[in-house]
Amino acid sequence: MTPKKSKHRPSHQNALPRPSSPDGPSPATSSLLTNPALNLSVLRRHVPTTTSILFIAPYAVIYTFSASSSSWEKSGIEGTLFVCAQTPQPTAAIGNPERYSVVVLNRKGLNDFVCPLKGDVDYEQGYVILRGREEGGDREKVWGIWVFEEEEGSTRGCRGLCARVVRECAASAGEGGDGGGHGG
Repeated sequence: MTPKKSKHRPSHQNALPRPSSPDGPSPATSSLLTNPALNLSVLRRHVPTTTSILFIAPYAVIYTFSASSSSWEKSGIEGTLFVCAQTPQPTAAIGNPERYSVVVLNRKGLNDFVCPLKGDVDYEQGYVILRGREEGGDREKVWGIWVFEEEEGSTRGCRGLCARVVRECAASAGEGGDGGGHGG
């Protein structure tokens, strides 16, 4: 006599995907999301006002300019770079200006780099140069962003494209941004 097959399915086959929470997708539904949706979900945990991702560079390093030594110093922040659109900030005088930011999710520590774009962007010697103020500070800072790119491969041309997208976003935001920024 052959053994009877169980009519019960293993518990993992009966599991229904759980809806995602405000903290992001649940493990059961994360396999159903696309890479762009997952990236946006993770980014919103760090910068809740993010509405969309306009550009991604797989690897970038943030430098700060030291006025005392007139040289660039590594800030200790490196990782994936995102150029993001953010929800407009309502202001009485200007209306609803467009807002954009550069975000680098730090692989080397807990402090990420978030810098609102507002018009003051340069591209020199392979670095995207941003000027702004540290969050809660009065002193102006200058940051240099170095974006990794291969001579041949999927990241070819990534540095120049990043510079172009950042400049366009900064020009669109103009002086309507809040002028803040922060990083290491």
